[in-house]
Amino acid sequence: MDKYTCTMCGHIYDPAVGETKTFTTILCNSSEMDKYACKIMSAEPIKAGTDFSAIPATWVCPTCGAAKSYYRKQVPDTLTAMRTISY
Repeated sequence: MDKYTCTMCGHIYDPAVGETKTFTTILCNSSEMDKYACKIMSAEPIKAGTDFSAIPATWVCPTCGAAKSYYRKQVPDTLTAMRTISY
């Protein structure tokens, strides 16, 4: 499974490990105060083996709170591998 990196903060989501950290948000919207009443909203941890495509679209980065759409698939850097060849 591929790893994904948050373009905002550099957090890496590794499907083999899952995600135990969750981003906590305190909602205090004055127009809907009765609905939320300044509740702490926290996401559920993601189990190991969960592919990135299976994560809900409402999931946010546990480090910076960026939306799932800010994550990009990691691409292997073949040039770095080529530079480390010993002659």
